[in-house]
Amino acid sequence: MRPEITQCSRALFSILLLALSAEAQTVTVRNFLNPDAPIARESFASLEGATFTDEERVEPFSPPRTLGGVTVRIDGIAQRIRSVSPERVVILVDSSGGGTRAVEVTTKSGATFAAAIQVATIWPGIFVQSSGEDSEAFIPSGLWTLDGIQLRPLTSEAIPVGPATRPTLVILQGSGWRLAAGNPGVSVRLNGVPCPVIAARASSLFAGQDELVFAIPFYLAGREQMDLTVSVAGRNSNYARINLGSGVSMNASSGKPSTTTRSTTRSTGKKR
Repeated sequence: MRPEITQCSRALFSILLLALSAEAQTVTVRNFLNPDAPIARESFASLEGATFTDEERVEPFSPPRTLGGVTVRIDGIAQRIRSVSPERVVILVDSSGGGTRAVEVTTKSGATFAAAIQVATIWPGIFVQSSGEDSEAFIPSGLWTLDGIQLRPLTSEAIPVGPATRPTLVILQGSGWRLAAGNPGVSVRLNGVPCPVIAARASSLFAGQDELVFAIPFYLAGREQMDLTVSVAGRNSNYARINLGSGVSMNASSGKPSTTTRSTTRSTGKKR
């Protein structure tokens, strides 16, 4: 057999293997923050299961409709893409109607994959710092404040709990509840205890991201690890937790928290 024929056969065989591999791949589309829940309108969805690109890029402020050579369409409409990596694409689902919708993703190499998704109007999801076994696992991405001025990041360190007249406020970052803004069905619970919701709105900084502000009831001081749940019309967020420290009182003359002994316990990241 002539060498050029052998080389041609090998090239054809390689192309055939690539084609068979692409056919064998399937793309899974799910709620990015709350994987066990349906995808919600104007929230984040992740696509996994294919080799999408050879780049890693994130565009949280102004997500483009093509990123790293990848394009995702839902019902034929190109969606904004928050991030891409070889194994995952995160998109911001548009505000069009719910129900069954058709997804088509085109990779940087030109391969096309299709999937079908169910889209709900509202379903909350919370950004958490990790989902592993480390100390920050399932701690929400967000801030807390006692005086409304100085903002501190949420960590596994205990949060001091303010009095009823000046409660500690927590600002959560998530997605999937903006269409319920002003809806009395938006609620926050700590170990099942209701917390006053101050605001639930779209982020003014990050595209597709939502914010929720709630107050910690003063009588939960010293409870340490508490399971945190955001609910909208009975639909619950993914698992998250915060660590509550000792109560503090406010200095009458300065309006600032008085010095008190506070818990510094770091709770484990294990989901109960």
